[in-house]
Amino acid sequence: MDFRRQTLASNGGSSHPQPLVPSSAVKKVGRLGPARQSLAPSQIQSRTSILGVSNSQENAPHGMMGSKKSTIPGKMGDRDQLMSASRGDGGIYGRTPQMNRGIPGSVRRSSVFTSNSQGRTSMAPGVYSTAYKDPRPLRDKVFQANCMRNVNEYLISVRYPLPLTAKTLTSPTAKEFQSIFKFLVNDLVDPGAAWGKKFEDDTLSILKDLKYPGMDSVSKTALTAPGAPQSWPNMLAMLNWLALDNWDDPEVISDPLMIPATELPLDYPNLDDRLLWDFAAKTYSQWFDGEAEEFEEAEQELEHAYDRMASATVAECEKLEREIQKRDVEIQQLHAQEPPLKKLEDEYVQLMSDKNKFISFLDQQGQKMEKIRLRISKVKEAVINQEAELEARQSELARIEQAVAAQNLTPDEVQRMNHERDSLTRSLEDLRNKISEASQFAYDQEMVVTKSMDRFEGLLTDYNSLAHQIGLLDSSLDAPSLAADVNYNLDVDLGAEELEEVKAVGVRMRSIIWQALQTCRETFRQEALGLGNGTIALEDEFDKLGQSVERQKEEVGNLEVRLKIVHNQAEDAQSQIASENSDTNKIITQLETEVTNMLAASQQGVLSTQSQLESTRIAFKELRHKTALFQDSVVAEVGEHIDAIIKAKEHTANSLKSIRALAETQ
Repeated sequence: MDFRRQTLASNGGSSHPQPLVPSSAVKKVGRLGPARQSLAPSQIQSRTSILGVSNSQENAPHGMMGSKKSTIPGKMGDRDQLMSASRGDGGIYGRTPQMNRGIPGSVRRSSVFTSNSQGRTSMAPGVYSTAYKDPRPLRDKVFQANCMRNVNEYLISVRYPLPLTAKTLTSPTAKEFQSIFKFLVNDLVDPGAAWGKKFEDDTLSILKDLKYPGMDSVSKTALTAPGAPQSWPNMLAMLNWLALDNWDDPEVISDPLMIPATELPLDYPNLDDRLLWDFAAKTYSQWFDGEAEEFEEAEQELEHAYDRMASATVAECEKLEREIQKRDVEIQQLHAQEPPLKKLEDEYVQLMSDKNKFISFLDQQGQKMEKIRLRISKVKEAVINQEAELEARQSELARIEQAVAAQNLTPDEVQRMNHERDSLTRSLEDLRNKISEASQFAYDQEMVVTKSMDRFEGLLTDYNSLAHQIGLLDSSLDAPSLAADVNYNLDVDLGAEELEEVKAVGVRMRSIIWQALQTCRETFRQEALGLGNGTIALEDEFDKLGQSVERQKEEVGNLEVRLKIVHNQAEDAQSQIASENSDTNKIITQLETEVTNMLAASQQGVLSTQSQLESTRIAFKELRHKTALFQDSVVAEVGEHIDAIIKAKEHTANSLKSIRALAETQ
């Protein structure tokens, strides 16, 4: 198994517990493939932040412990392979050349500025702007010391291939700075990126792509001479930012395939299949490695996950049941109430009737308004005539005064004329008083007439309203048959100059309309008397029906008592049957439990027997193999011994022949 890419088949989807990271730092899954797990240690034991505060609590180790990442392979090829495999972006930066760098927005790094929360939030604007002011104390000695410590610790932990001297992070040369920058960028973005001829252009392009927040302090001049006193603080802060991104980048992951299934949200698609897959992968790995037969921890995790899903489902079901009950109550209320459509139809009919009455009333008022306008025009003409006559009288008076002034009169004539004038003045004053009294009397009479006219208008309105109600003025309704040839409409102009018209209407109202109304009243009285007699007959019939209903209610009460007795007997029988069914169900449940236990025991015995049989077969095969090998070795040794015996026998025979020949020769 390739340990550089750990899958769900190894440990359920995660090589080690994932630390909490802020949402702004979590990378989305790239379009080129899912994220890969890191083989590097989770965190360094303690690392000083850029503000001089220890991050040992926030970045506590979750896996291997130590102050340096000394377990990383020493070779450059291994380091590049490791750092590429440890990226949460799945090596997406290595997909494009250096000069045409186009980093997707889903894998942008966030700012290194710390906050009060657990993670880091980006202080860089959404779209880069040169007006942004870097808030970091770049000229502060403590800040620079922390930056140098962070960069130095990271370079040592990942085994920077070039030597680090005391001046490397205080006043480096352009070559040393470019080497450190390329190492950090290659480690963060793309281990196999190709750099162009102009280092300054590549650097500015990379920092813009990475959304570096201090772009206003990075220029081509500073990149050309990074060790200068006015340039090095900005360059050191930029290297510290890259080093911090390299520190935290291996821990940033949001691929759901790499997250344990128990930590996924409940709305994750195919969560059941994912839980079963993780359970099977974990238990199979444990069984394959340690030959375990029981997996209590994995079963508890699966049980907790299903309990969480069940509780969420139960809560949703309860919510839906409450909603259903609420809707049922609303439906029952709507069924119990009178249909709103019928009520609206009745209201519509009433409104249409009122509309017709109001239209007829408006027509009458329009006719009255027209008559009043005619009267007003006549009054205006009379006023104009009076004004013209007054002007003529005034001009006549002026003419007479001029004629009198032109005459030569004696004192006696003047005295006589004064006496006549006084007498005429007194006569005129008496006439004025009489005219005033007559005017006051006329005004009082006019007020009485006006009140009478108003009262008459009110009575006429009531008369028209009542006549409309009983159908005397409405041609659409059936008028009384006795007065069908009488016109009940009263059209009286009280402001008419001719009183004969008003008198004629009064005579017609007293002689014709009044008699017709009396006839209608008598007709209606006879009809009301007939209806009253019918009502009395109906009340008698209603009383008889009520008595029969009471008798039927008594019979229904007796039947209800008998039904209640039968119902109680049925309930007793049902409760007895229910108790018997409960006992039977308990017995059945007990038997099913025993059968299940027996089946489980038999299956366990079969499994153990099969396991013993397999082990016995394996031992038998090994023994047979050893026996065959031993047999072959024994046969070989016997053959060797036989060959030796044959050779010894031949040697002995030859020796005996030689001895015999020697003996025969002697």
